[in-house]
Amino acid sequence: MSPSFLTMANVTDPLARSVHGKDPQNLIEYITRQKIYDSIYWKEECFGLSASDVATKAVDLKALGGSYGANNKPTRFLCLALKLLQIQPEEGIVDEFLMNEDFKYVRALGAFYLRLTGRPAEIYEQIEPLYNDFRKLRFRTPTGWVITHVDEFADELLTSDRYCGIALPHLPKREVLVSAGYLDGPRRSALTPLIEEQSGGDAEKLLEKLAQDGNAAALLAMSERKKRKRKAEEEERSFREQQVVKGGDSTSSSRRHHDDEPDRFYRHQSDDRVGRQYRGGFGRDRDEDDYYRDHSRSGGTDLKPKKEKKSSNDDKKYGSLFKKSSSRTEKQGGYKGADSKAIDDGGDGNVVIEGSEDYWDAERAKLGLKPLKKD
Repeated sequence: MSPSFLTMANVTDPLARSVHGKDPQNLIEYITRQKIYDSIYWKEECFGLSASDVATKAVDLKALGGSYGANNKPTRFLCLALKLLQIQPEEGIVDEFLMNEDFKYVRALGAFYLRLTGRPAEIYEQIEPLYNDFRKLRFRTPTGWVITHVDEFADELLTSDRYCGIALPHLPKREVLVSAGYLDGPRRSALTPLIEEQSGGDAEKLLEKLAQDGNAAALLAMSERKKRKRKAEEEERSFREQQVVKGGDSTSSSRRHHDDEPDRFYRHQSDDRVGRQYRGGFGRDRDEDDYYRDHSRSGGTDLKPKKEKKSSNDDKKYGSLFKKSSSRTEKQGGYKGADSKAIDDGGDGNVVIEGSEDYWDAERAKLGLKPLKKD
């Protein structure tokens, strides 16, 4: 076969409508789809099949499954499911697949196709009857084989997000569809007529009756229910005890908090006052002067720190060559610091005080400068 001919053999039927807004074949992932196209079973057995031909091929199926082996080879079940998506049979044909009780794999193939393409209410209405089918099915996993049942297969389709390695479209919960009016009440079990006949519609009474008659399954179910009930009661009791302990601790702590509140209030005031004094942390509404003014009026001690007055005399160790400093020194009668020295000027008996005007005139004369101007 030429490549173009093989490509046309893999194209969806032009008359097929889109499912969930896309090509029906795209419901199977691209890589898996390419594996199917490259498989020998698809090329030899699935070419040019109609819906009746697919049913005939499904009769010969021996197992369910997705891909298996190291090369992820697709199973025949998955190849036939893709062929149904490609040709898109009529709804009546799919219903016949589901109602076929003689060939379990034909029924499973129809259920899988309906789960991929059907509407939620339709899926629940037509797949839920498979809960009453307990026949065995062989399921091929990637590494081996397992045994399942038709009812388990139906439950997987209704509750799982993936099956046979294929991502299933989102399916709302049954309760949501019931509340929206798409379904009529809860699912009716096959045991409902028996329950209504023997216990008036109460399943618990029927279970107790079967347990009294010695039914092993009923005895096991009753023991399991008693264990769950006992466990739930213990959990509830422990939860209530924890709540009581927490309530007592909170009451005692609140009482201690209430008793200590006055002491904490006055202690907080004194700490806040001291903190304001040393950190300068006063509120926005009152400044520092207002706080100390109010405190002195109330008869308290003067907490306002006294600012140190700066001496008008600059305690400089040395004088200055400038007139301003020399005039200030002259008015003060010379620098009388502890480090001042009396110097004999030229040996003529005149004593010059270091830092005085005469001292600086002599120093300026040594440098070749004119004496200081007199005021």
